[in-house]
Amino acid sequence: MKHLKFTILALGLTMFYSCSSGGEDEPIPPASGGDVTVTISTEILTKANVTTAFASGDAMNVFPKTYGKIDAPNRVDNVKATLSGANWSMSPEVKISKGENAFIYAVAPYNVAYTDATAIPVDVSQQIDLLYSGSYVPVSYTTHNAKLVMKHALSLVSFNISKQGYSGAGNLSKMSISGDNVYTKGTMKVDNGKITGTSKDVFTFNVSKNISEAGWSEDLPRMWQIPFSTKINKVNIAITIDNVTYNVEFPEVEMKSGYQYIFRMVLTDYGLEFIPGAVETISLNQEEDAMSALNGYGVLTITHVGSELMIPAFTGDDVFGTITWGDGASSSYKPKATHVYSGTSEKEVVIESWNSTGFELEKLTGIETIDLTSY
Repeated sequence: MKHLKFTILALGLTMFYSCSSGGEDEPIPPASGGDVTVTISTEILTKANVTTAFASGDAMNVFPKTYGKIDAPNRVDNVKATLSGANWSMSPEVKISKGENAFIYAVAPYNVAYTDATAIPVDVSQQIDLLYSGSYVPVSYTTHNAKLVMKHALSLVSFNISKQGYSGAGNLSKMSISGDNVYTKGTMKVDNGKITGTSKDVFTFNVSKNISEAGWSEDLPRMWQIPFSTKINKVNIAITIDNVTYNVEFPEVEMKSGYQYIFRMVLTDYGLEFIPGAVETISLNQEEDAMSALNGYGVLTITHVGSELMIPAFTGDDVFGTITWGDGASSSYKPKATHVYSGTSEKEVVIESWNSTGFELEKLTGIETIDLTSY
């Protein structure tokens, strides 16, 4: 999205771009016998080459500890580092006397509320990239430049949606993710980036994009997310298109911080579905994507009378689709899915599928007709 940006901050007397420049690791002897001022230089650790851009006025929180533990007392409290031109300065300054050490941690972007390095507030609704320094970097009287390697704490979740035979305009307006292990707020430890969830209040991401038959090639709708896994717990996404909200279950994925996950979906008049096997894990800075053509599309219509129906099991690889049960309910295709009706009146059940090569019907109870003309 245009308003979504990577907030990538760093500080130091000398800036680093993708790889550090020389000289900063050499001991810097003090000019006299007095205290020395600690300086910091950084680079950004990412899973791929991310282009970084630093702007004058960027800031971050610095935690200079008295010994090498994240919960140690600060040598100086409430340190803010601010970029001015090509140099960073800390206020208040962190000074070291002969024989002393400091152990440096940092988190970006700066927030006055970040006072406890063991519990940095995380709020998905803010939609900012959160960076942390990881293990402490020691500084001393003779070597007082701390080189911090900043890491991304969150995952970036992106979506590409195509439409196939959809008769509406295809205006995507909002999306939200929910589940038993989906947190939208938490606290992070700066020494390891671990986030402990504290709230599952659903965050709604507002967007305005028109869905095309080919999907989007760039500028995908995407949002920062506290990493989650669907391997044990079910996770759903609610996506509103043309003022209709579709609730779809996520495919299996185990997210890690510092990665972007692209999920591809297809929209028809029958519903919205994830495309199996189309989840891609890529670098954070990639904005382009390409949807592959979908094959083996067909619609099977069953006329049914009764209180319960088991649908056919389709053969083929990665079969997926939508079941419209005829009583206002719908669901994603699962082999031999069963639906219970409140009455026994006649229902027209529509099963939309991709990648199907045939089907097997285990029960014929209550089935009056099977229409294969669109299959």
